[in-house]
Amino acid sequence: MKRNLFLAIGSLFFVMITSCEKVIDIPLDEADQRIVIEGVFKDQPGNNFVLLSKTGSVYAESNFEKISGAQVTVTDEIGTLYTLIEVPGELGKYTHSTFQVLPENFYTLTIVYGTVTLTATCKTFETPVLDWLDYQEQIGSFGVGTDTTYLVFFSFQDNVAFENYYRIVAFVNGVKDNVYYVTNDDLFNGETLIQPIFSTTVEKGDTVLLELQSMDKANYTYFYGLSTGAGDGGPFAPTPANPVTNIVGNGIGYFGTYTTDTLSIILPE
Repeated sequence: MKRNLFLAIGSLFFVMITSCEKVIDIPLDEADQRIVIEGVFKDQPGNNFVLLSKTGSVYAESNFEKISGAQVTVTDEIGTLYTLIEVPGELGKYTHSTFQVLPENFYTLTIVYGTVTLTATCKTFETPVLDWLDYQEQIGSFGVGTDTTYLVFFSFQDNVAFENYYRIVAFVNGVKDNVYYVTNDDLFNGETLIQPIFSTTVEKGDTVLLELQSMDKANYTYFYGLSTGAGDGGPFAPTPANPVTNIVGNGIGYFGTYTTDTLSIILPE
């Protein structure tokens, strides 16, 4: 099988270099705040949510105002409407207990908050299939040290009939890894891809679960923008330049509908 390069750029690689002699406070107009949307919808029920907040000052850290009391709905291509309910005790998080996306379908997200209406559309594609996971033992790091770690490999077959966009999400012992693994099939159209998650630390006895997501071009562009530094590691962080969004209206963030497949592996002790 031919081995191809899978693009992997993590938030740990973001570097911000500053050089200034005087602190300058810029007065910010609160009216310039925008609604931030993180909409994630997958092909499993109960694994779907919308997070709503407002953008913060560039001087703020992480206490962004969550948006409560919004009307959040999703409509499929035949007009079936699903109303998301705000989770009790979790301001700004909206879910639907039974909704799940289907392959090769169009979905529209609508958010109404006061006088503001935001919309976004997204398409799902065929369900991807992870063929296998394997591992390779590593002694030390880049030839230094004697600790044993592991490099986990994955493999899947790309469908030559379509222009495909993918994201791999890694979970180590149930904890999501904050690394963006995204690619398109420009370099391996129709071929089998074999590649490690080389930016994720995996050690003895760890359980690693990989989720392969198939996504549309707009979502790929959004996550690629985050990975290359257009964002600051997350849709709720203040950024010098926001990544391209598929939100229509005065909002930022993304609405994604993903078909998925998962596999897990347990590393030896």
